[in-house]
Amino acid sequence: MELWRKRLRQALEVRGLDFDEVSEAADCNREYVSKMLAGRFNPTVARLMRICDAGKIDMAYLFSEEPSEEERNVLEKAANLSKDDAELVSRLIKSARSN
Repeated sequence: MELWRKRLRQALEVRGLDFDEVSEAADCNREYVSKMLAGRFNPTVARLMRICDAGKIDMAYLFSEEPSEEERNVLEKAANLSKDDAELVSRLIKSARSN
């Protein structure tokens, strides 16, 4: 299991949050979080931000043990993106990774 999935699962479980309820709070279908955590698909940045927001989880925690100041700044700015802008950033990242 990828580290970020493991950390997200642990953070939700520590908070006693039901995956279906978090899915709905993040405006996803009921099974979204459990399927994502099982590795059946990767979420967009926008959806992952909504899930973290619904679970009151610092997204930086998922990707870095001790995020740098620069990483925190990037994540804070990402959290303030509109849905369309967040999806654009997600597509750009995917495009860069495929090259």
